[in-house]
Amino acid sequence: MDTQTERRILSRLPIHTPSIRLQVMESVTSTNDLLRQAAANGAPEFTVYAAKSQTAGKGRQGRQFYSPPQTGLYLSILLRPQISPAESLALTPLAAVAAANAVERCSGQSVQIKWVNDLLLNGKKICGILAESQFSDADTLDYVIVGIGINLLPPSQGFPPELKQIAGAVYPADANAESAFIDCAAELISSLIYEYRRLPEKHYLAGYRSRLCMLGTEITVCENGMERAAIALAIDDALRLLVRYSDGTEQWRSTGEIRIRL
Repeated sequence: MDTQTERRILSRLPIHTPSIRLQVMESVTSTNDLLRQAAANGAPEFTVYAAKSQTAGKGRQGRQFYSPPQTGLYLSILLRPQISPAESLALTPLAAVAAANAVERCSGQSVQIKWVNDLLLNGKKICGILAESQFSDADTLDYVIVGIGINLLPPSQGFPPELKQIAGAVYPADANAESAFIDCAAELISSLIYEYRRLPEKHYLAGYRSRLCMLGTEITVCENGMERAAIALAIDDALRLLVRYSDGTEQWRSTGEIRIRL
């Protein structure tokens, strides 16, 4: 554990922040996996694990999340909200807004959101989010772990070929990695707590809508190995996306993958 970095991050949180149990590690398999073990052993809400590298980082739909050393912030927070499983789905877009707020405060640049939860800076993906829930039974939510990975600096050898055209970073290659990590971690934790406390009033919705980058544009809907051209028309309060396909039919989508042309 990196206790010095932990102290520097905690010292930057607002004085009204609730008690945070923060652990900063150089390298882990997956912050989400480690925090799930802690949650199962009774870890309290607002336990936070942050790492500078992951060897088995997790993305959506079982993908691996590229997590090289000294270039990113990989952070997971444990939440124990008293809400229904259906309501817990809002924690993913809430986290996207919190991460966007954090990046904008640290970098001074404007961040966009690609439905459902990818963050874009200058047209390149800089952040991925994975929320994993645990249920006591079908109707009772035990806890949610929200994992957020942010590309702070570009890797020294560049992004791997499959990511080169789509991945970006918040800071230039010559930025101080340690300062970037501390600044972004403090802002991210602070913003997550702020938005989480305002979950009942759906405070995150305005920030989510204002950053959406693909409404009114051509997209590709990817589902079950098939691709269909469409136009993104609107988004409702449940963050379902209304699309119109090339044959004129319309569909509200609550999940799935889309590609966009910026």
